[in-house]
Amino acid sequence: MSQGVYEILALAARYAFAALMLLIVIRAWRITLIDSRRAAQLRRMSPQTGLSGELVVMVGDEKARRGMRYPVIREGMIGASRRADVRIRHSSVRRRHAYFQLTEDGLKVRSHAGAPLRDVHNRPVKEITLRDGGMIGIGRVRLLLVLTGAPEEAVARVRREKRARQDEPFAADPDRMFREHPLLRHEADPNPINPDELFNPRNGGDDW
Repeated sequence: MSQGVYEILALAARYAFAALMLLIVIRAWRITLIDSRRAAQLRRMSPQTGLSGELVVMVGDEKARRGMRYPVIREGMIGASRRADVRIRHSSVRRRHAYFQLTEDGLKVRSHAGAPLRDVHNRPVKEITLRDGGMIGIGRVRLLLVLTGAPEEAVARVRREKRARQDEPFAADPDRMFREHPLLRHEADPNPINPDELFNPRNGGDDW
């Protein structure tokens, strides 16, 4: 190989390496920007989405470092996928790791397809309900639940919606209310009172 050809190939390799590094940097910056915009959007839309709190990283590494915060809405999915509602970018976190839902008792977290979950004592669990200040392990990442605003209002909203769902059958079938509540039934009296007998002197009534 001549000296000129060697220099051309070396220069091309340098440019290719520089372009690859630039592509990696641009992609990482784009992903970070999308994540930050998503978090900001969730915070702005908290009254509509029912933002209930945050999951704070207490033990972690890689791209899930200690102190990072993940907004938590009323229900959704935890995982490494970009479609996850709580996206934790860590090698120990699966794309779809767990599902969560705000209930009357707290934030209920359920494992997906046997993905590893651990409680505050580092014991493996398949399902756990977290209250304010509760700890959970998602893979090798330890998270602390912090309920923001007024947790009792969030729980009260869930209760109101649950009662509304329970009242839906009555709205669809109003007669059901009267059938299921004896005091509201309108039934004929088996021994109706004759008004004429009330004023009959023989029955002790007043003589008008």
